[in-house]
Amino acid sequence: MEKDEVAELCYHLPEAAHERLCHTCEEIRLLADLTARISDGADHLQLSPNALARCFDRLADQLIDALHESFWPSTRDDK
Repeated sequence: MEKDEVAELCYHLPEAAHERLCHTCEEIRLLADLTARISDGADHLQLSPNALARCFDRLADQLIDALHESFWPSTRDDK
């Protein structure tokens, strides 16, 4: 490695945790779509603030779980 190069630090994420992150992303997009419909007035879909709070709380728990499964950085020497 050159003197001026900085090693890239990477987290190792198990496949199951990666899948949970992808699923969580899909759920966040679904919530975004639902709230956009409410604000556009296109549908009469109603979500209570409590229901949204529970959804976001569950999503936060899923993200925390996936992050806890990651391994602290290692160096990546792909070059």
